[in-house]
Amino acid sequence: MPLSLDLFHDPREWLRPLGVIWTPTILFLDRRGEVRYRSPDFLPPDLFLELLDLGEGHVALHWARFQEASALFRRIAEREPPSPWAPEAAYWWGVAVYLATRSRPELDRVWTILRTRFPDTIWAARTLVD
Repeated sequence: MPLSLDLFHDPREWLRPLGVIWTPTILFLDRRGEVRYRSPDFLPPDLFLELLDLGEGHVALHWARFQEASALFRRIAEREPPSPWAPEAAYWWGVAVYLATRSRPELDRVWTILRTRFPDTIWAARTLVD
């Protein structure tokens, strides 16, 4: 649900708990009002639509809806041509798969895809540490 707040005039009790220091900030909150993902500033429509999937995936992940999260992250990660969100989505796809299966080989399978498709990204580097 869109909500417009003015950093300098709206009550701080609205802004502080959300950690908003720059506007616009797109927040993805779960049903308890906890921020599960955030993205600063405007995006072109195509990237914004992918951001919606990424944010929804994070909310699903935090509520143990691992299959749903996995599908959302995978859709972004496998899209052609790859989007700027793809490496991050591939990382979280691996996390969702692992949490759903508790299978290290399944995690490694997805993270191998990440390292192969996006080798020079910070998200690939994060998969190299055990």
